Amino acid sequence: MRALQTPMVTISLIHATSASVGLSLPPDTCASKLVRQVQGFPYNRIVRLLALLLAALPLPAATIAIQDVTLIDVASGTARPHMTVIVDDGKVTRVGPALSTPVTHAISGKDKFLMPGLWDMHVHLYYKQYLPLFVAFGVTGVQDMGSDFSKVSAWRDEIEKGTAVGPHIITSGPPVDGGKSDDPKLPVLIARTGDQARQAFDKLYKLDVDFIKVLSNLPRDAYFALAEQARHWDLRMVGHIPANVTAQEAVEARQKSLEHMFGITKSVSSDDQALRFFERCTLTGTRVDPTLVLWLRMSHLDDTRLMSDPQLKVVPASIRGTWPDVSDDSYSLKIQVWRIYRLVALAKQAKTEILAGTDTGDPYVIPGAALHDELEQLVEAGLTPREALEAATLAPARFFETEKEMGAIEKGKLADMVLLNANPLENIRNTRNIEGVLTHGRYYGRKELDAILEGRS
Repeated sequence: MRALQTPMVTISLIHATSASVGLSLPPDTCASKLVRQVQGFPYNRIVRLLALLLAALPLPAATIAIQDVTLIDVASGTARPHMTVIVDDGKVTRVGPALSTPVTHAISGKDKFLMPGLWDMHVHLYYKQYLPLFVAFGVTGVQDMGSDFSKVSAWRDEIEKGTAVGPHIITSGPPVDGGKSDDPKLPVLIARTGDQARQAFDKLYKLDVDFIKVLSNLPRDAYFALAEQARHWDLRMVGHIPANVTAQEAVEARQKSLEHMFGITKSVSSDDQALRFFERCTLTGTRVDPTLVLWLRMSHLDDTRLMSDPQLKVVPASIRGTWPDVSDDSYSLKIQVWRIYRLVALAKQAKTEILAGTDTGDPYVIPGAALHDELEQLVEAGLTPREALEAATLAPARFFETEKEMGAIEKGKLADMVLLNANPLENIRNTRNIEGVLTHGRYYGRKELDAILEGRS
């Protein structure tokens, strides 16, 4: 991940004699990358950003206490009443049933529920105006699946320095595909051969992207060359399954997540085959991000609700004005939708980890609000409310290998939290009933969140 300030990387080489040698190398040199690889050190860019976040928070930061609240433990699916959570400098410092600590800002949690901040694992950050809207809907982190890397990097720096409101951002930069993009907002790197794929990888690695995103028209040779480089340099490759690659081949190539379920339906023809496929995903650690709300949009099964949603007004009129009219020519997709929901249920049965994503950036998608739609659709597909919450909290933390830094409300973790007026474990729709959001060391009460939604912040 692109760091805020990383002029040098220091690595300690431990030999059989237990002697250690400190070695400082610029992070973009081949030598430093080789040392990291030889030592088996996971050069985790996401951990690097999360560690530096705390140093980037504006000082002095307030000590915040959320008192007498019911804490939602997503891992166990339990609600722990009468808890107090203390936050210092954007980090949880204490969690307990009754804590007496001097605080700058005390928040009553009486009759309320505190859950971890949500992650939308599939967005496209085309518009800066969307960033505060994510926070207003309790989404404190997003995985950007392709956009203008220079713009998004600048926005991310502003957010992490506390000069702008928005979620934590993990970004791929330009995706890799076999031809030009037909969307000017989504630049791509073109790779039609293995050599071109390796060159694309080098460009992305030099940009210091957080992961590699592939699209549907990437040729086979280019795909497998890119996958080989990603494995070699320990950089996640995620995205679509290319049209001429089977789902099974993508898993064996160690693609880390399969987006939208594209390519799975043509690779498995029965429930038994699907179960075997997902069992293999579980063994290899391959995740699936079904983006069920995208399937509803593509099949036009949800047009009436989408076009009449009163929350559309939170999207600036200048953006809504660019959206095309809805036209339904999707009969074949309507037939497929039931199969996608069935695949989600089978993935759950095989214990494949499911991620919650929305493809925000598309027309008629409300940033932040769409993730609540996705959580509800995951429950419709067979997940419990706890499992749906897991897909947007603990599952992203495990995917990023940052379980020690995020994903739950525990001492030592980032204080990304959402205060609710109802229990989301009882009804997943309760995630919408937001009283406040805490992220980047700042608490946003209901009035502040409403100001964001009304464009007054």
